Amino acid sequence: MQAVLLLIIYISNAINSLYLSNASIIPNFMNEAVPQNCTKYGDQPAERVVALDTALMLLNLCGNISGYVNTLKFTDSNGDPRVACFLITQLKRPLPLLVWLHPAMFPTSTISLTGLLEQTNKANLTGTSDGPLGYHILMPYGRSTTHIYPAPADQGIGWDNWYRNYNRSDPALNVDVQAIDYFINKVLTTQSDDYQIDKSRVFLSGWSNGAAMAVEYALNTPGIAAAAVYSPPDPYRDYNDLCAQDPYPTNLTPILLLYNQCDVINICVTGVNFIEDLNSRYCNLTAEVVIIDSDLQRTSECDESCTAEIGLGFFQHIRWPIPRNDDVFFDFFRKYSLPEHSFLDQNK
Repeated sequence: MQAVLLLIIYISNAINSLYLSNASIIPNFMNEAVPQNCTKYGDQPAERVVALDTALMLLNLCGNISGYVNTLKFTDSNGDPRVACFLITQLKRPLPLLVWLHPAMFPTSTISLTGLLEQTNKANLTGTSDGPLGYHILMPYGRSTTHIYPAPADQGIGWDNWYRNYNRSDPALNVDVQAIDYFINKVLTTQSDDYQIDKSRVFLSGWSNGAAMAVEYALNTPGIAAAAVYSPPDPYRDYNDLCAQDPYPTNLTPILLLYNQCDVINICVTGVNFIEDLNSRYCNLTAEVVIIDSDLQRTSECDESCTAEIGLGFFQHIRWPIPRNDDVFFDFFRKYSLPEHSFLDQNK
């Protein structure tokens, strides 16, 4: 069912993409003949586009997420309004914070297809027998921009993991990084009777493009305990990226990547290569990969023949592996915590 719903959204966005392409609004980043002006941070910042999904910013974005949800707002340095949904699990004891980044082309409400909402008052992410059950979820919303993906995913809501400027002292900081920073810091520093956050356990997760952004963010941000994500493209050497770079993390945050054995455009293979490269050059970094087959069971190798944009790999890419939430994602989180008040050194 979740694959059917996502496919409907995908087709809707494809129609939107066709309309915008015919209107010549979007530059063709997939054409290798187009000159690329690379920066020391990789590509130029993604260009803002006008898309149908931009209207979601004007609606009650968090209204489709059940539970006790707060809507957070911010204006980034480009002057663009940013929104995040903060799902609170009401408990007197501090709970871990899970920051979840949605996939490109699909809104924040797709988290309802992951099984993560149902575990917010049940899962133990602390790794201790007496640890409190549950976690809070922070869900920032991306922007409608250009992407270096095959059409129709070359535009629409998502995250700019191609402009890798995480220098917080640089006015040209990636504005998606700026927005995520703001929302995390906002919930960590706000005094509230409704919730408490275990600041030693701030975790990152995400899906597809959101997963790539979550991994890149975790590897370049102090105070993130761990990141465990589903089906990300290589955040540094993405599909057809003419400004690809070798990974250069500034923080050795533990990361785990979960792939389908047959995943879209061969990203299982490129993701495994990404992890192997990290491990070969950063001996103190914990970087792991898990591969699952069509029945969501663990396997050991990628299917290198899965190179198509549409096919089995695509349909498996757009289903979240709910049965693996506990023994892959949550189990990885349970292994890690940090000294409190360490997020960006702002909460000491």
